[in-house]
Amino acid sequence: MENKPSDAQGREESIQTTFPTFETDLFIPQYQSGQWESWEIRRAEYCLDHGYVSGTWMLEDLPVLLKRSPDPSLQAETWMSPSAYEIESQELGCRNAGGHTVVAGLGLGWSAINAALLPQTSEVTVLELDPLVISIIEELQVITSLPSEIRNKLTIVQTDAMDWRPGSPVDFLYADIWAKHGERSALEDVRKMQDHIQAKQIYFWGQELLIYHEAKKLNPGMETISNAQISQAVEQGIELPLFIPRDLDYAQMINRVITNRINRGLPLIR
Repeated sequence: MENKPSDAQGREESIQTTFPTFETDLFIPQYQSGQWESWEIRRAEYCLDHGYVSGTWMLEDLPVLLKRSPDPSLQAETWMSPSAYEIESQELGCRNAGGHTVVAGLGLGWSAINAALLPQTSEVTVLELDPLVISIIEELQVITSLPSEIRNKLTIVQTDAMDWRPGSPVDFLYADIWAKHGERSALEDVRKMQDHIQAKQIYFWGQELLIYHEAKKLNPGMETISNAQISQAVEQGIELPLFIPRDLDYAQMINRVITNRINRGLPLIR
Protein backbone atom coordinates (compact mmCIF):
# COMPACT_ATOMS: atom_id res chain seq x y z
CA MET A 1 0.00 0.00 0.00
CA GLU A 2 1.24 3.45 -0.84
CA ASN A 3 2.23 5.49 2.21
CA LYS A 4 0.06 8.57 2.63
CA PRO A 5 1.38 11.80 4.15
CA SER A 6 0.31 12.61 7.69
CA ASP A 7 -2.14 15.44 8.37
CA ALA A 8 0.77 17.57 9.61
CA GLN A 9 2.75 16.91 6.42
CA GLY A 10 -0.29 17.74 4.33
CA ARG A 11 -0.83 21.02 6.16
CA GLU A 12 2.85 21.92 5.74
CA GLU A 13 2.74 21.23 2.00
CA SER A 14 -0.46 23.27 1.69
CA ILE A 15 1.12 26.24 3.48
CA GLN A 16 4.23 26.05 1.31
CA THR A 17 2.18 26.21 -1.88
CA THR A 18 -0.26 28.88 -0.61
CA PHE A 19 2.22 31.59 0.43
CA PRO A 20 5.26 32.84 -1.50
CA THR A 21 8.71 32.31 -0.04
CA PHE A 22 10.27 35.49 1.31
CA GLU A 23 13.56 36.52 -0.30
CA THR A 24 15.88 39.48 0.18
CA ASP A 25 19.01 40.75 -1.53
CA LEU A 26 20.45 41.77 1.84
CA PHE A 27 23.33 39.63 3.11
CA ILE A 28 22.23 37.22 5.85
CA PRO A 29 25.06 35.28 7.56
CA GLN A 30 24.80 31.61 8.43
CA TYR A 31 23.99 31.00 12.11
CA GLN A 32 24.49 27.80 14.07
CA SER A 33 21.90 26.83 16.66
CA GLY A 34 23.08 26.94 20.25
CA GLN A 35 22.48 28.11 23.80
CA TRP A 36 24.54 30.60 25.78
CA GLU A 37 23.20 31.20 29.29
CA SER A 38 20.04 33.30 28.78
CA TRP A 39 20.49 33.54 24.99
CA GLU A 40 19.60 30.93 22.40
CA ILE A 41 19.58 30.64 18.62
CA ARG A 42 16.94 28.30 17.24
CA ARG A 43 16.08 27.50 13.65
CA ALA A 44 12.55 27.26 12.28
CA GLU A 45 12.46 24.88 9.30
CA TYR A 46 9.25 26.42 7.96
CA CYS A 47 7.18 29.27 9.36
CA LEU A 48 4.77 31.98 8.28
CA ASP A 49 5.52 35.63 8.87
CA HIS A 50 3.65 38.86 8.20
CA GLY A 51 5.66 41.57 6.50
CA TYR A 52 5.99 45.03 8.03
CA VAL A 53 4.78 46.62 4.80
CA SER A 54 3.76 43.61 2.72
CA GLY A 55 1.58 40.54 3.31
CA THR A 56 2.13 36.97 4.51
CA TRP A 57 5.24 35.01 3.57
CA MET A 58 6.68 31.55 3.97
CA LEU A 59 10.17 31.47 5.50
CA GLU A 60 12.53 28.53 5.40
CA ASP A 61 15.33 27.66 7.84
CA LEU A 62 14.88 30.89 9.81
CA PRO A 63 17.38 31.56 12.63
CA VAL A 64 15.84 33.25 15.66
CA LEU A 65 17.71 34.88 18.56
CA LEU A 66 15.80 34.27 21.80
CA LYS A 67 16.29 35.56 25.33
CA ARG A 68 15.02 33.44 28.18
CA SER A 69 13.60 34.93 31.36
CA PRO A 70 15.01 33.90 34.77
CA ASP A 71 11.42 32.87 35.51
CA PRO A 72 11.07 29.36 33.99
CA SER A 73 7.29 29.78 33.74
CA LEU A 74 7.73 32.53 31.11
CA GLN A 75 8.36 31.84 27.45
CA ALA A 76 11.59 32.90 25.80
CA GLU A 77 11.31 36.28 24.06
CA THR A 78 12.19 36.65 20.40
CA TRP A 79 14.86 39.34 20.19
CA MET A 80 15.88 39.33 16.54
CA SER A 81 15.66 37.28 13.35
CA PRO A 82 16.05 37.92 9.61
CA SER A 83 12.30 37.46 9.14
CA ALA A 84 10.13 39.27 6.60
CA TYR A 85 8.84 41.63 9.29
CA GLU A 86 12.28 42.42 10.69
CA ILE A 87 13.96 42.91 7.33
CA GLU A 88 11.20 45.16 5.99
CA SER A 89 11.22 47.19 9.21
CA GLN A 90 15.02 47.58 9.33
CA GLU A 91 16.16 47.80 5.73
CA LEU A 92 15.76 51.58 5.40
CA GLY A 93 18.34 51.89 8.16
CA CYS A 94 20.94 49.49 6.82
CA ARG A 95 20.43 50.40 3.14
CA ASN A 96 20.86 54.15 3.64
CA ALA A 97 23.79 54.35 6.02
CA GLY A 98 26.86 56.32 5.04
CA GLY A 99 30.14 57.79 6.21
CA HIS A 100 30.78 56.97 9.86
CA THR A 101 27.70 54.97 10.82
CA VAL A 102 26.82 54.03 14.40
CA VAL A 103 24.53 51.04 14.95
CA ALA A 104 23.01 50.90 18.44
CA GLY A 105 22.21 47.25 19.15
CA LEU A 106 24.17 44.29 17.74
CA GLY A 107 21.52 41.55 17.72
CA LEU A 108 22.49 38.94 15.13
CA GLY A 109 24.77 41.45 13.43
CA TRP A 110 23.26 41.36 9.94
CA SER A 111 22.01 44.96 9.92
CA ALA A 112 25.46 46.29 10.86
CA ILE A 113 27.10 44.06 8.25
CA ASN A 114 24.76 45.30 5.52
CA ALA A 115 25.57 48.88 6.49
CA ALA A 116 29.29 48.04 6.20
CA LEU A 117 28.72 46.48 2.76
CA LEU A 118 27.63 49.85 1.38
CA PRO A 119 30.44 51.56 -0.55
CA GLN A 120 29.46 54.93 0.93
CA THR A 121 30.17 53.82 4.53
CA SER A 122 33.70 54.43 5.76
CA GLU A 123 33.30 52.82 9.20
CA VAL A 124 30.56 51.18 11.24
CA THR A 125 30.67 51.36 15.03
CA VAL A 126 28.31 48.92 16.76
CA LEU A 127 27.22 49.63 20.33
CA GLU A 128 26.12 46.60 22.38
CA LEU A 129 25.35 46.56 26.10
CA ASP A 130 25.44 42.80 26.67
CA PRO A 131 28.96 41.28 26.49
CA LEU A 132 27.45 37.82 26.03
CA VAL A 133 25.78 38.86 22.76
CA ILE A 134 29.17 40.10 21.54
CA SER A 135 30.84 36.82 22.49
CA ILE A 136 28.14 34.81 20.67
CA ILE A 137 28.75 36.76 17.45
CA GLU A 138 32.51 36.27 17.91
CA GLU A 139 32.14 32.54 18.58
CA LEU A 140 29.98 32.07 15.48
CA GLN A 141 32.50 34.08 13.42
CA VAL A 142 29.70 36.20 11.98
CA ILE A 143 32.03 39.14 11.38
CA THR A 144 35.48 37.52 11.34
CA SER A 145 34.44 35.39 8.35
CA LEU A 146 33.73 38.47 6.23
CA PRO A 147 36.16 39.74 3.57
CA SER A 148 38.83 41.95 5.17
CA GLU A 149 37.67 45.15 3.46
CA ILE A 150 34.24 44.76 5.10
CA ARG A 151 35.48 43.30 8.38
CA ASN A 152 37.90 46.18 8.87
CA LYS A 153 35.06 48.70 8.67
CA LEU A 154 33.31 47.14 11.69
CA THR A 155 34.09 47.90 15.32
CA ILE A 156 31.99 46.50 18.19
CA VAL A 157 32.02 48.46 21.45
CA GLN A 158 30.59 47.00 24.66
CA THR A 159 28.76 50.00 26.09
CA ASP A 160 25.42 51.57 26.88
CA ALA A 161 24.25 53.44 23.79
CA MET A 162 22.66 56.05 26.07
CA ASP A 163 26.06 57.04 27.46
CA TRP A 164 28.51 56.44 24.61
CA ARG A 165 30.31 59.40 23.09
CA PRO A 166 32.01 59.18 19.69
CA GLY A 167 35.67 60.04 19.14
CA SER A 168 34.92 61.38 15.65
CA PRO A 169 31.87 62.92 13.94
CA VAL A 170 28.98 60.57 13.17
CA ASP A 171 27.15 60.79 9.86
CA PHE A 172 24.40 58.22 10.43
CA LEU A 173 22.88 56.69 13.56
CA TYR A 174 20.77 53.54 13.25
CA ALA A 175 19.17 52.59 16.58
CA ASP A 176 17.54 49.25 17.33
CA ILE A 177 17.82 48.40 21.04
CA TRP A 178 14.19 47.43 21.74
CA ALA A 179 12.71 43.95 21.92
CA LYS A 180 9.28 45.06 20.71
CA HIS A 181 8.20 47.37 17.94
CA GLY A 182 6.58 50.69 18.74
CA GLU A 183 7.98 51.13 22.25
CA ARG A 184 6.68 54.43 23.60
CA SER A 185 10.10 55.04 25.18
CA ALA A 186 11.94 54.69 21.86
CA LEU A 187 11.73 58.36 20.93
CA GLU A 188 13.11 59.53 24.26
CA ASP A 189 15.83 56.85 24.10
CA VAL A 190 16.94 58.11 20.68
CA ARG A 191 16.94 61.68 21.93
CA LYS A 192 19.28 60.65 24.76
CA MET A 193 21.61 58.92 22.29
CA GLN A 194 21.60 61.94 20.02
CA ASP A 195 22.50 64.27 22.91
CA HIS A 196 25.91 62.57 22.97
CA ILE A 197 26.31 61.26 19.42
CA GLN A 198 25.10 64.30 17.42
CA ALA A 199 24.61 62.30 14.20
CA LYS A 200 23.83 64.17 11.01
CA GLN A 201 21.02 61.72 10.23
CA ILE A 202 19.09 59.17 12.30
CA TYR A 203 16.95 56.15 11.51
CA PHE A 204 15.49 54.13 14.36
CA TRP A 205 13.53 50.88 14.40
CA GLY A 206 9.83 51.66 14.45
CA GLN A 207 10.16 55.33 13.54
CA GLU A 208 7.22 54.99 11.15
CA LEU A 209 4.92 54.19 14.09
CA LEU A 210 6.22 57.12 16.12
CA ILE A 211 5.93 59.50 13.16
CA TYR A 212 2.30 58.48 12.72
CA HIS A 213 1.69 58.86 16.47
CA GLU A 214 3.15 62.37 16.52
CA ALA A 215 1.24 63.37 13.37
CA LYS A 216 -1.99 62.11 14.96
CA LYS A 217 -1.41 64.33 17.99
CA LEU A 218 -0.96 67.35 15.72
CA ASN A 219 -3.90 66.35 13.49
CA PRO A 220 -6.47 64.59 15.74
CA GLY A 221 -8.87 63.73 12.90
CA MET A 222 -6.16 62.19 10.73
CA GLU A 223 -6.62 58.60 9.54
CA THR A 224 -4.02 58.34 6.78
CA ILE A 225 -0.83 60.36 6.86
CA SER A 226 0.46 62.60 4.06
CA ASN A 227 4.05 63.50 3.25
CA ALA A 228 3.37 67.04 4.45
CA GLN A 229 2.15 65.65 7.79
CA ILE A 230 5.30 63.52 8.04
CA SER A 231 7.41 66.67 7.75
CA GLN A 232 5.21 68.44 10.30
CA ALA A 233 5.50 65.54 12.78
CA VAL A 234 9.29 65.37 12.43
CA GLU A 235 9.80 69.12 12.72
CA GLN A 236 7.26 69.91 15.47
CA GLY A 237 6.95 66.65 17.40
CA ILE A 238 10.05 64.51 17.02
CA GLU A 239 12.63 67.27 16.54
CA LEU A 240 15.43 64.98 15.39
CA PRO A 241 17.28 64.85 12.04
CA LEU A 242 15.45 61.72 10.92
CA PHE A 243 16.28 60.02 7.66
CA ILE A 244 13.23 60.37 5.40
CA PRO A 245 13.51 58.42 2.12
CA ARG A 246 13.07 60.51 -1.00
CA ASP A 247 13.07 57.65 -3.51
CA LEU A 248 9.72 56.23 -2.38
CA ASP A 249 6.34 57.49 -1.23
CA TYR A 250 7.05 57.39 2.50
CA ALA A 251 3.47 58.35 3.41
CA GLN A 252 2.16 55.38 1.44
CA MET A 253 4.63 53.08 3.22
CA ILE A 254 3.61 54.36 6.67
CA ASN A 255 -0.08 53.97 5.84
CA ARG A 256 0.53 50.34 4.82
CA VAL A 257 2.42 49.72 8.07
CA ILE A 258 -0.43 51.19 10.12
CA THR A 259 -3.08 49.23 8.19
CA ASN A 260 -1.13 45.99 8.67
CA ARG A 261 -0.85 46.49 12.41
CA ILE A 262 -4.52 47.42 12.80
CA ASN A 263 -5.61 44.41 10.74
CA ARG A 264 -3.45 42.13 12.90
CA GLY A 265 -4.77 43.64 16.15
CA LEU A 266 -1.33 44.97 17.13
CA PRO A 267 -0.84 48.21 19.06
CA LEU A 268 0.55 51.15 17.10
CA ILE A 269 2.68 52.07 20.10
CA ARG A 270 3.14 50.32 23.43
